[in-house]
Amino acid sequence: MIREYLDSITALHIELTDKCQAACPMCARNINGGAARPFIKNADISIDQFVQWFTPKFLSKLNNFYSCGNYGDPAFAKDCLEIYTYVRQCNPTARLALHTNGSLRTKEWWQALAKIINPNGQVIFAVDGFAGKHELYRRHTKFEKVIESIKAFVEAGGDARVDSLVFAHNEHETEELKKYLLDLGVTEVNFKSTKRFYNLGGFPVQNKDGSHAYDLHQATLPEWNNGFKDDIEKFLSPDAIQQLIDKSTIEPQCVSKNELYVDPYGNLLPCCWIGSDWIEEPINGNMVLQKLRDLTVENSQMIMTDVGVPNLNNANIDDTLANQSMWEKLESYWVGENKCITCVKNCSGALYEQ
Repeated sequence: MIREYLDSITALHIELTDKCQAACPMCARNINGGAARPFIKNADISIDQFVQWFTPKFLSKLNNFYSCGNYGDPAFAKDCLEIYTYVRQCNPTARLALHTNGSLRTKEWWQALAKIINPNGQVIFAVDGFAGKHELYRRHTKFEKVIESIKAFVEAGGDARVDSLVFAHNEHETEELKKYLLDLGVTEVNFKSTKRFYNLGGFPVQNKDGSHAYDLHQATLPEWNNGFKDDIEKFLSPDAIQQLIDKSTIEPQCVSKNELYVDPYGNLLPCCWIGSDWIEEPINGNMVLQKLRDLTVENSQMIMTDVGVPNLNNANIDDTLANQSMWEKLESYWVGENKCITCVKNCSGALYEQ
């Protein structure tokens, strides 16, 4: 399976930077919306690096190229426009997409991006409620600035879409928000309920100095309250983890989507979930979310240390993928006794069937 998968890559997910002005409380970039975590390097992929890493031959075969940061906002990357221009020059037909908080850059910048990625491309903006509520999760962003960016992008012919997280504080305004955004020219509004509460009540939000700011609360309406169905503390026992692994069937999305992930440091990994785990340091916190995160971080790092993580600073994408031994052990972590808890969590659905 692995060789066939690597020979048929048609999608690339790349994190252009780990920089971000926002501080979303459930993002692993920071500590509960406060100070950035120590492993963040504030790295950028430059256009020179990108051209060295990705040949026109490779880019011409893609049908999907997108940037959706684990830790950074791609619009923050200094050479974002230049990189997307290069990809479009190499591949006039591929879908080009970018996920962003939208609360940065000038109107002219968003207009330029629209012209670069057309005719097949989207920008997915994050809008989590109207002004005053949006900022409760998208800390250090401004609703009005996001709307300005959306308008500029749409007016230049861009296909703007919105992903909107639903919490207790914004669950009653989803229809009003959807109408407002569609009237601006947004083509699709996708409401999503975060599963990161694990039905454990409020999520404490911190300031940079570690002081408590406020709590976020899970949505209460049935359509938006669909997280973990049991006491996740039970899941964190070694026996329960093993039972979950034993009953799960992993269907790796990297294979089904023919996709690779590249982080801001040039590391090549099968997906963004393992990609985020690969660079992280343990949180060692008391919250269940933090304990689960540490569990997958430890597991993913063990696996990728075993199978190897190529870095594109050592060889370009074509030469790296031509390596016949690359990730030959990876499949063993999807089946049998070595199944990976990270892949169980993200590519089996077993965790949320409790």
